[in-house]
Amino acid sequence: MKIPSIGMRNIKTATAVFMCLLLFEFVNRESSIYACIAAVICMQNTIVNSFKKGIERIIGTVIGGVAGIIILFIVTSLGRDELLIFIIPLGIIVLIEICVSIDMRQSVVICSVVYLIILVTKGHEDSYVMYTFNRVLDTTLGILIALLVNKYMLLPDRLKKVLKFNLSGDNSGARNKTFLEKTDKLSEELSINSEENSTPHIEINEKVDAN
Repeated sequence: MKIPSIGMRNIKTATAVFMCLLLFEFVNRESSIYACIAAVICMQNTIVNSFKKGIERIIGTVIGGVAGIIILFIVTSLGRDELLIFIIPLGIIVLIEICVSIDMRQSVVICSVVYLIILVTKGHEDSYVMYTFNRVLDTTLGILIALLVNKYMLLPDRLKKVLKFNLSGDNSGARNKTFLEKTDKLSEELSINSEENSTPHIEINEKVDAN
């Protein structure tokens, strides 16, 4: 059975989660789970437009947080927590429409996640305002860590050369191949070239020995 290779996005995601756990442990802050969830959701397989998408997701986090705090205020004022069963699904519909209408589709998931986290896990702190603020802060930290890891965790030099050489080849077929197929193909080519380059040296050595 062929062992599957581990891609860079996989490694970057794990690194971002590790950084979230490390940061929260260092500052002695609880609930690192929210930052870790945000890091996993927001990790991209490319750094192209990652900053723009990251900003959109941060805005989505704020939107979800604001919606959550408004609903918590209403429900708390009425003293009717059972209303959340009906309000939460309706709020999801409204939030998705808001994100789509302002052309921020990338923020739909994180906006909904923050909204659900605030409303479903409410009541762990005395002030729902502080609880909402902390959940938004935790999620934003996870997004920022994912952005930084995605931008500054670079590929190894050898893999960079492989990608550059392979992607500069045929522009039609290469675009339709997966990353793994491209890497495997070029690895075979490099192996063949290496064998061909070593052949003349073997022949020369044989002639020297014969003389």
